[in-house]
Amino acid sequence: MLDPATFLIEPELRLRGGRTIRSLRDAITLLREHESRPGVDDRDEVLHKLERATTDRERQDAVRSFLAWLKELDMLGPASGGMKQPF
Repeated sequence: MLDPATFLIEPELRLRGGRTIRSLRDAITLLREHESRPGVDDRDEVLHKLERATTDRERQDAVRSFLAWLKELDMLGPASGGMKQPF
């Protein structure tokens, strides 16, 4: 299995508050830190997608789900240096 730290998210995601998500490991860590709120968001589903992804396609799909989750909770900060958000 691929080490989540080696699958990089490019461009990196900048969050409100200054945190930066650069890899699957960073995304998984953030989701684990977040309190689960059943019925409010799909945190658990996104976390499981990231943890269980084994192919490049599954990892890309999981990152898209993670990005959608961030947007839903309005957690994304402005991209710096004119960088575009992934996907």
